[in-house]
Amino acid sequence: MIFSKLYFQSLNKLHTIIFPVLCLIFFICCSDPFSLPTPPLQYPNVLHGQVYNLSHPGPIPVDWIPPPYEAVSTVIAHDIQQGISLEVKSDGRGQFLIMAPPGNYYLRVKESYLSSETGPYQLKEGETIEVKAYFDNGMR
Repeated sequence: MIFSKLYFQSLNKLHTIIFPVLCLIFFICCSDPFSLPTPPLQYPNVLHGQVYNLSHPGPIPVDWIPPPYEAVSTVIAHDIQQGISLEVKSDGRGQFLIMAPPGNYYLRVKESYLSSETGPYQLKEGETIEVKAYFDNGMR
């Protein structure tokens, strides 16, 4: 009888310690802004483009126009001055749209073996511009 009384008293004290600690952990985890879903940013400014395949067996002829890279790839647009970096997936034909704030953007394809950056593309307020990004596997 005495044992059970002591047991329930210690359980009650333990309960008053554990419950607030668990609540604190729960609120810290749930209030982390990086764990919450965020809607995609919408801007009236658009970089509309096509990914091209720079890979070409043998020497590249003068005035050669690369064919479209018809595969899903990740296009990264970054503005060094403003510290903005945006990623979008192209469709199966290599076309992409990037809604971005005004600025000067450089583009590259994340899956490209060699960094083939294009730009700078100057995007102004309310403007849609045509851009190019290059996939390069290094084959020449």
